[in-house]
Amino acid sequence: MSYPLAELPARVGTELFCSDWIPLNLEDEQAFASATLLREDFLGRPPSNGDPYGENLLSGFLLLSLLVAVHKRYLDVEADTAYGLNYGLEKVRFLHPVMAGQKVRIRAELLDVKERGPGRYRVLTRNVMEVEGSETPAMVADWLTLFVEPQESADE
Repeated sequence: MSYPLAELPARVGTELFCSDWIPLNLEDEQAFASATLLREDFLGRPPSNGDPYGENLLSGFLLLSLLVAVHKRYLDVEADTAYGLNYGLEKVRFLHPVMAGQKVRIRAELLDVKERGPGRYRVLTRNVMEVEGSETPAMVADWLTLFVEPQESADE
């Protein structure tokens, strides 16, 4: 869905998007572990900690990192070349395990928009990650993004 940046405040309290189902597999977990240095060569020991869910449990931070890609795919903020900056997280809870081979989707609700100066908007979204076949969400994350419209230079 596409939204003009200046019109986001009027959409507070509404769902911005619901993603398609995203299949996650063991290769995704392995790539994430490698990218975040959860490797034996860095740790000095095997990364496994004897987790009762076993090797097929997907990392909570892998799930959290999906927010970036999902928002880039499903939330189109119309502004002349505006860009979004990760501004932080208000609250994150991991409520249900996700195992390799399962599918997840994300529903994003717009909770708040605050103007932070000309062409700058702090946007708070609640992101609920659902697991196919489960009534309990895997994750709920309140995420802050700062959208910034480029300023014209003084020479123009």
